Amino acid sequence: MNERGKVEGRRKPLSTAFRLMVTGCWLLFSVGCGSAPPQLSDTHLKAVELNRKAEAAFRKADYKQALGLYSEALRTDRSIENLDGIAINLINIAAVSRETGDKVNAHKYIDEIFNSSPMTQNPSLLAEAAFVKASICADESRYALSSEWADRALSYCRDKECGPEGKLCNLKARLSLLTGDPASALSYGGTGLELNSKYEDSEEIANSLRLIAAAKASKGDKEGARKLYEEALAIDKAAGLSRKVIIDLAGIGDILAAQGRNEDALHYYQRALSAAGSAGTEQAVKDLSAKIGVLNKKQKQ
Repeated sequence: MNERGKVEGRRKPLSTAFRLMVTGCWLLFSVGCGSAPPQLSDTHLKAVELNRKAEAAFRKADYKQALGLYSEALRTDRSIENLDGIAINLINIAAVSRETGDKVNAHKYIDEIFNSSPMTQNPSLLAEAAFVKASICADESRYALSSEWADRALSYCRDKECGPEGKLCNLKARLSLLTGDPASALSYGGTGLELNSKYEDSEEIANSLRLIAAAKASKGDKEGARKLYEEALAIDKAAGLSRKVIIDLAGIGDILAAQGRNEDALHYYQRALSAAGSAGTEQAVKDLSAKIGVLNKKQKQ
Protein backbone atom coordinates (compact mmCIF):
# COMPACT_ATOMS: atom_id res chain seq x y z
CA MET A 1 0.00 0.00 0.00
CA ASN A 2 1.34 3.46 -0.83
CA GLU A 3 1.82 6.15 1.79
CA ARG A 4 -1.41 7.93 0.95
CA GLY A 5 -3.35 4.72 1.38
CA LYS A 6 -1.68 4.12 4.71
CA VAL A 7 -2.63 7.57 5.95
CA GLU A 8 -6.14 7.79 4.58
CA GLY A 9 -7.27 4.20 4.37
CA ARG A 10 -8.68 3.56 7.90
CA ARG A 11 -10.92 5.42 9.51
CA LYS A 12 -13.34 5.31 12.30
CA PRO A 13 -12.33 6.26 15.80
CA LEU A 14 -13.27 3.53 18.22
CA SER A 15 -12.73 2.75 21.89
CA THR A 16 -9.25 2.88 23.38
CA ALA A 17 -7.57 -0.48 23.86
CA PHE A 18 -4.15 0.51 25.03
CA ARG A 19 -1.88 3.55 25.59
CA LEU A 20 1.00 3.91 27.94
CA MET A 21 -1.19 2.09 30.39
CA VAL A 22 -2.67 -1.37 30.08
CA THR A 23 -6.42 -0.77 29.84
CA GLY A 24 -9.73 -2.32 28.92
CA CYS A 25 -9.37 -6.02 28.16
CA TRP A 26 -5.70 -5.85 29.08
CA LEU A 27 -6.55 -5.23 32.70
CA LEU A 28 -8.62 -8.41 32.56
CA PHE A 29 -6.06 -10.39 30.63
CA SER A 30 -6.04 -13.23 33.13
CA VAL A 31 -9.83 -13.26 32.91
CA GLY A 32 -10.10 -13.23 29.12
CA CYS A 33 -11.79 -10.92 26.60
CA GLY A 34 -14.42 -11.64 23.99
CA SER A 35 -15.58 -14.83 25.72
CA ALA A 36 -17.40 -15.83 28.87
CA PRO A 37 -14.92 -15.43 31.76
CA PRO A 38 -14.24 -18.27 34.14
CA GLN A 39 -15.48 -18.09 37.71
CA LEU A 40 -13.13 -15.79 39.61
CA SER A 41 -12.16 -15.90 43.24
CA ASP A 42 -12.85 -12.92 45.47
CA THR A 43 -9.12 -12.15 45.44
CA HIS A 44 -9.02 -12.08 41.64
CA LEU A 45 -12.08 -9.84 41.56
CA LYS A 46 -10.48 -7.49 44.10
CA ALA A 47 -7.40 -7.11 41.87
CA VAL A 48 -9.59 -6.44 38.84
CA GLU A 49 -11.56 -3.76 40.67
CA LEU A 50 -8.39 -2.10 41.93
CA ASN A 51 -7.12 -1.97 38.35
CA ARG A 52 -10.35 -0.37 37.16
CA LYS A 53 -10.11 2.33 39.81
CA ALA A 54 -6.43 2.89 39.06
CA GLU A 55 -7.14 3.35 35.36
CA ALA A 56 -9.85 5.91 36.16
CA ALA A 57 -7.41 7.80 38.39
CA PHE A 58 -4.76 7.78 35.67
CA ARG A 59 -7.21 9.19 33.12
CA LYS A 60 -7.83 12.09 35.52
CA ALA A 61 -4.06 12.57 35.86
CA ASP A 62 -4.31 11.63 39.55
CA TYR A 63 -1.03 9.76 39.41
CA LYS A 64 -0.60 9.46 43.18
CA GLN A 65 -3.91 7.66 43.53
CA ALA A 66 -3.26 5.54 40.43
CA LEU A 67 0.11 4.46 41.81
CA GLY A 68 -1.38 3.53 45.16
CA LEU A 69 -4.17 1.49 43.59
CA TYR A 70 -1.87 -0.32 41.16
CA SER A 71 0.50 -1.09 44.04
CA GLU A 72 -2.37 -2.56 46.06
CA ALA A 73 -3.46 -4.60 43.04
CA LEU A 74 0.13 -5.86 42.71
CA ARG A 75 0.16 -7.00 46.34
CA THR A 76 -3.17 -8.74 45.81
CA ASP A 77 -1.96 -10.61 42.73
CA ARG A 78 1.32 -11.54 44.44
CA SER A 79 -0.68 -13.11 47.28
CA ILE A 80 -2.15 -15.69 44.88
CA GLU A 81 0.82 -15.91 42.48
CA ASN A 82 -1.25 -14.63 39.57
CA LEU A 83 1.75 -14.21 37.26
CA ASP A 84 0.00 -12.40 34.41
CA GLY A 85 -1.69 -10.13 36.95
CA ILE A 86 1.66 -9.40 38.59
CA ALA A 87 3.18 -8.54 35.19
CA ILE A 88 0.25 -6.29 34.30
CA ASN A 89 0.59 -4.34 37.55
CA LEU A 90 4.37 -4.04 37.23
CA ILE A 91 3.86 -2.62 33.72
CA ASN A 92 1.25 -0.17 34.99
CA ILE A 93 3.34 0.99 37.95
CA ALA A 94 6.34 1.48 35.66
CA ALA A 95 4.18 3.49 33.25
CA VAL A 96 2.86 5.73 36.04
CA SER A 97 6.39 6.17 37.39
CA ARG A 98 7.54 7.19 33.93
CA GLU A 99 4.69 9.68 33.70
CA THR A 100 5.75 11.31 36.97
CA GLY A 101 9.43 11.41 35.96
CA ASP A 102 10.52 8.67 38.37
CA LYS A 103 12.72 6.85 35.87
CA VAL A 104 14.56 4.84 38.55
CA ASN A 105 11.41 3.07 39.71
CA ALA A 106 10.08 2.84 36.16
CA HIS A 107 13.15 0.82 35.18
CA LYS A 108 13.05 -1.21 38.42
CA TYR A 109 9.48 -2.44 37.97
CA ILE A 110 9.90 -3.29 34.29
CA ASP A 111 13.21 -5.04 34.90
CA GLU A 112 11.51 -7.33 37.42
CA ILE A 113 9.52 -8.82 34.56
CA PHE A 114 12.65 -9.72 32.57
CA ASN A 115 15.18 -10.54 35.32
CA SER A 116 16.38 -14.16 35.36
CA SER A 117 13.48 -15.43 33.26
CA PRO A 118 10.25 -13.72 32.17
CA MET A 119 7.55 -14.11 34.80
CA THR A 120 4.94 -14.47 32.06
CA GLN A 121 4.98 -16.28 28.73
CA ASN A 122 2.23 -14.09 27.31
CA PRO A 123 3.72 -12.40 24.19
CA SER A 124 1.43 -9.36 24.40
CA LEU A 125 2.44 -8.65 27.99
CA LEU A 126 6.12 -9.16 27.23
CA ALA A 127 5.79 -6.85 24.22
CA GLU A 128 4.07 -4.22 26.36
CA ALA A 129 6.74 -4.44 29.05
CA ALA A 130 9.49 -4.05 26.45
CA PHE A 131 7.58 -1.11 24.95
CA VAL A 132 7.53 0.71 28.29
CA LYS A 133 11.25 -0.01 28.73
CA ALA A 134 11.93 1.40 25.25
CA SER A 135 9.83 4.47 26.01
CA ILE A 136 11.75 5.18 29.22
CA CYS A 137 15.04 4.89 27.34
CA ALA A 138 13.73 7.28 24.67
CA ASP A 139 12.85 9.80 27.40
CA GLU A 140 16.46 9.56 28.55
CA SER A 141 17.70 10.25 24.99
CA ARG A 142 19.19 6.76 24.79
CA TYR A 143 17.79 6.28 21.33
CA ALA A 144 19.89 3.29 20.24
CA LEU A 145 18.94 1.34 23.38
CA SER A 146 15.33 2.40 22.99
CA SER A 147 15.32 1.07 19.43
CA GLU A 148 16.80 -2.23 20.65
CA TRP A 149 14.01 -2.64 23.19
CA ALA A 150 11.39 -1.70 20.60
CA ASP A 151 12.77 -4.37 18.26
CA ARG A 152 12.74 -6.86 21.13
CA ALA A 153 9.11 -5.99 21.80
CA LEU A 154 8.24 -6.54 18.15
CA SER A 155 9.98 -9.92 18.25
CA TYR A 156 7.45 -11.12 20.83
CA CYS A 157 4.70 -10.31 18.35
CA ARG A 158 6.29 -12.15 15.42
CA ASP A 159 3.85 -14.67 13.89
CA LYS A 160 1.27 -13.81 16.56
CA GLU A 161 -1.68 -11.48 16.98
CA CYS A 162 -0.18 -8.95 19.36
CA GLY A 163 -2.00 -5.75 20.34
CA PRO A 164 1.06 -3.57 21.07
CA GLU A 165 2.42 -3.87 17.50
CA GLY A 166 0.83 -0.63 16.35
CA LYS A 167 2.13 1.50 19.15
CA LEU A 168 5.55 -0.11 18.81
CA CYS A 169 5.60 1.14 15.22
CA ASN A 170 4.57 4.53 16.57
CA LEU A 171 7.54 4.42 18.94
CA LYS A 172 9.87 3.57 16.06
CA ALA A 173 8.39 6.53 14.17
CA ARG A 174 9.03 8.79 17.17
CA LEU A 175 12.62 7.60 17.40
CA SER A 176 13.06 8.25 13.69
CA LEU A 177 11.86 11.83 14.15
CA LEU A 178 14.13 12.34 17.15
CA THR A 179 17.14 11.14 15.15
CA GLY A 180 16.33 13.25 12.07
CA ASP A 181 14.89 10.59 9.76
CA PRO A 182 11.41 11.78 8.67
CA ALA A 183 11.24 9.27 5.80
CA SER A 184 11.49 6.34 8.22
CA ALA A 185 9.02 8.11 10.52
CA LEU A 186 6.51 8.23 7.67
CA SER A 187 6.98 4.54 6.98
CA TYR A 188 6.69 3.42 10.61
CA GLY A 189 3.82 5.83 11.24
CA GLY A 190 1.92 4.50 8.25
CA THR A 191 2.38 0.89 9.38
CA GLY A 192 1.37 1.89 12.89
CA LEU A 193 -1.78 3.51 11.53
CA GLU A 194 -2.76 0.31 9.71
CA LEU A 195 -2.13 -1.88 12.76
CA ASN A 196 -3.86 0.46 15.20
CA SER A 197 -6.87 0.59 12.88
CA LYS A 198 -6.86 -3.21 12.75
CA TYR A 199 -6.94 -3.38 16.55
CA GLU A 200 -9.50 -0.54 16.70
CA ASP A 201 -7.28 1.49 19.03
CA SER A 202 -8.48 5.04 18.54
CA GLU A 203 -5.94 6.61 20.87
CA GLU A 204 -3.00 5.03 19.09
CA ILE A 205 -4.59 5.90 15.73
CA ALA A 206 -4.42 9.54 16.83
CA ASN A 207 -0.81 9.05 17.91
CA SER A 208 -0.01 7.65 14.44
CA LEU A 209 -1.66 10.63 12.79
CA ARG A 210 0.38 13.07 14.90
CA LEU A 211 3.62 11.30 14.07
CA ILE A 212 2.85 11.24 10.36
CA ALA A 213 1.88 14.91 10.60
CA ALA A 214 5.21 15.80 12.22
CA ALA A 215 7.10 13.84 9.57
CA LYS A 216 5.18 15.53 6.75
CA ALA A 217 5.78 18.95 8.28
CA SER A 218 9.53 18.31 8.47
CA LYS A 219 9.47 17.35 4.79
CA GLY A 220 7.66 20.58 3.87
CA ASP A 221 4.08 19.30 3.50
CA LYS A 222 2.58 21.76 5.96
CA GLU A 223 -0.98 21.57 4.67
CA GLY A 224 -1.01 17.77 4.74
CA ALA A 225 0.37 17.87 8.28
CA ARG A 226 -2.29 20.32 9.45
CA LYS A 227 -5.11 18.11 8.18
CA LEU A 228 -3.72 15.11 10.04
CA TYR A 229 -3.40 17.10 13.27
CA GLU A 230 -7.04 18.15 12.86
CA GLU A 231 -8.10 14.55 12.45
CA ALA A 232 -6.14 13.54 15.56
CA LEU A 233 -7.78 16.44 17.41
CA ALA A 234 -11.27 15.15 16.57
CA ILE A 235 -10.37 11.69 17.91
CA ASP A 236 -8.80 13.03 21.11
CA LYS A 237 -11.70 15.38 21.82
CA ALA A 238 -14.16 12.52 21.43
CA ALA A 239 -12.09 10.43 23.84
CA GLY A 240 -11.80 13.29 26.35
CA LEU A 241 -7.99 13.21 26.37
CA SER A 242 -7.13 16.75 27.37
CA ARG A 243 -3.34 16.33 27.26
CA LYS A 244 -3.53 15.03 23.69
CA VAL A 245 -5.99 17.79 22.73
CA ILE A 246 -3.42 20.35 23.92
CA ILE A 247 -0.71 18.71 21.78
CA ASP A 248 -3.00 18.67 18.73
CA LEU A 249 -3.98 22.31 19.07
CA ALA A 250 -0.37 23.36 19.59
CA GLY A 251 0.70 21.27 16.59
CA ILE A 252 -1.81 23.01 14.36
CA GLY A 253 -0.63 26.34 15.74
CA ASP A 254 2.98 25.44 14.93
CA ILE A 255 2.04 24.58 11.34
CA LEU A 256 0.12 27.83 10.88
CA ALA A 257 2.98 29.85 12.40
CA ALA A 258 5.43 28.16 10.01
CA GLN A 259 3.15 29.21 7.14
CA GLY A 260 3.22 32.81 8.35
CA ARG A 261 -0.47 32.72 9.33
CA ASN A 262 0.18 34.33 12.70
CA GLU A 263 -3.40 35.34 13.55
CA ASP A 264 -4.65 31.81 12.92
CA ALA A 265 -1.70 30.37 14.85
CA LEU A 266 -2.47 32.61 17.83
CA HIS A 267 -6.08 31.39 17.80
CA TYR A 268 -4.95 27.75 18.15
CA TYR A 269 -2.27 28.57 20.72
CA GLN A 270 -4.88 30.41 22.81
CA ARG A 271 -7.20 27.41 22.61
CA ALA A 272 -4.36 25.13 23.65
CA LEU A 273 -3.41 27.48 26.50
CA SER A 274 -7.00 27.53 27.77
CA ALA A 275 -7.12 23.71 27.72
CA ALA A 276 -3.72 23.47 29.42
CA GLY A 277 -4.77 25.89 32.15
CA SER A 278 -7.95 23.92 32.80
CA ALA A 279 -6.04 20.62 32.83
CA GLY A 280 -3.40 22.00 35.21
CA THR A 281 -0.46 21.08 32.96
CA GLU A 282 2.02 23.72 34.09
CA GLN A 283 4.78 23.02 31.58
CA ALA A 284 2.35 23.21 28.68
CA VAL A 285 1.09 26.55 30.00
CA LYS A 286 4.66 27.88 30.09
CA ASP A 287 5.50 26.59 26.61
CA LEU A 288 2.31 27.94 25.04
CA SER A 289 2.66 31.30 26.78
CA ALA A 290 6.14 31.58 25.29
CA LYS A 291 4.86 30.77 21.78
CA ILE A 292 2.10 33.36 22.14
CA GLY A 293 4.61 35.93 23.35
CA VAL A 294 6.85 35.37 20.31
CA LEU A 295 3.94 35.75 17.90
CA ASN A 296 2.57 38.82 19.63
CA LYS A 297 6.01 40.40 19.37
CA LYS A 298 6.09 39.64 15.64
CA GLN A 299 2.64 41.15 15.21
CA LYS A 300 3.82 44.43 16.76
CA GLN A 301 6.90 44.74 14.57
